[in-house]
Amino acid sequence: MKFLLIVVFCKLGFSLAQEESYLDRYEGGEESAANDRAAADGGGNRGDRGDDYVSTSTPPMPVRRLSDSGQVNDIVDKVTTEKRTTYRDDYVSTPPMPVGKLFDVDRWEVYDILDLDSVSTEETEEGIRVHFRFNFHNTVEKHIPELCYMTLENITIFNSYLLDKQCLEEFESVSPQCRGFRCNIVRYFLEHGARIYIDVINAPSLKEGLEVVNREILAAFEKLDMCTCGRQFFKAAFKCAPYWHANALNTITDDDGDSMMDYYKLMWNIDVKSFSRVFDRILAGFCEESSHGMCINSIVNGLEKMLDLVNTTMEEYEDYDDGNRDFQKRQEKRCDALFGPIRAWTKDDRDLDYFEGEDQIELILNKTAAVSKAFYCKRGCRNDESRTAMYPCCWRKMLEDKKLFDNIVQAGESLYKVIPAMSSDFEWYFYELDSYFYRYTISREDLEERMNWTVPKKFRDAVMRTLHAAKYCDGKILRCSN
Repeated sequence: MKFLLIVVFCKLGFSLAQEESYLDRYEGGEESAANDRAAADGGGNRGDRGDDYVSTSTPPMPVRRLSDSGQVNDIVDKVTTEKRTTYRDDYVSTPPMPVGKLFDVDRWEVYDILDLDSVSTEETEEGIRVHFRFNFHNTVEKHIPELCYMTLENITIFNSYLLDKQCLEEFESVSPQCRGFRCNIVRYFLEHGARIYIDVINAPSLKEGLEVVNREILAAFEKLDMCTCGRQFFKAAFKCAPYWHANALNTITDDDGDSMMDYYKLMWNIDVKSFSRVFDRILAGFCEESSHGMCINSIVNGLEKMLDLVNTTMEEYEDYDDGNRDFQKRQEKRCDALFGPIRAWTKDDRDLDYFEGEDQIELILNKTAAVSKAFYCKRGCRNDESRTAMYPCCWRKMLEDKKLFDNIVQAGESLYKVIPAMSSDFEWYFYELDSYFYRYTISREDLEERMNWTVPKKFRDAVMRTLHAAKYCDGKILRCSN
């Protein structure tokens, strides 16, 4: 959920600022960043593939021509990096790293997916041509006839792989304008997936990578009609999931009968309807209109604002850590950094490793609730753009949806209760569970306690104080952003 990312970003900045500088490999400042942007516009051709897809940007990305084929390795070097072998002990403030370097994307990982062996210098009105490798593309493309043209009249066990008759019947039961969704989503992935991937890992910074994601989400949701057809498709998928017996299941389980039975054991005993309702209500919430297009775009925009705070915190953390307590208190009052939320996490210095079970979960939730409160409720920062951006009105509406959280609880409880049955020790002897299961997996008493377990109210309250901290601020409630 979105507000848990506040804790993640705080921990990320806190950890990275304390440890050796992982940014020391980035050199060249703005000049290298400019080269990364130029490399992001590179592409390739299909090679020996007969068909041809043109990946288009939405909006079109700037096109730059490559001067010669010798730049192929430069392109890969710009978007990837070798595994790091050395660290520096001192913290160095450096420019933001390209996403590919930040996440240590290796050269071979890009080559395995994208066709960069030969780079095309062809420029089109739509943009640079970037393609998946033939083997990867062919693996996906071979399922298009089944997903696009299979009908209830011609499906058999011998000509289908992903679909079975029951799931196909559910997919065909959606509204007529949405029956092509399962086909369109695969075609969209083949046409745009390679370009999106290279655009993201070539982004000069994590913030600009989020901007790419933001733009592509809006384009995909609109092109695929995700808010109507996507919802109908996933409802049908959840409905048929407990009965799914397509040939792909044999591949996934490596023809192992026990693994197949584990799948059905799980799907028949968890509350699939609640899982389906959770997914549908979240997707419906993401599709709510907002000033940024859709609610999901407003959420990503808030994360972009959060990254500004994370960068500021990382750059100045050494001074904060070395300063006296009076200096630290002044830093913790700032609205443009996350020193206050970091302090809220570290103030409770109890070691999580000394706790287990519900006690550990309660401690974690109390700490995350304190972090969220320090972020949203700090006096003088409530109306700051960074806070309101992280609290769009459409998101507040989702957080106030009691049915959504009731379904989350029901789904979670059903999953928690079936976990012991997934053990390899789960065996029956006539009408009684084998004693081996009780001896080595779970005792009779613990199993009975688990089957009667419900989510404690204190957990649910702590989760809401983490996710919806703005509602629990003292005084005036934080104003949401449209």
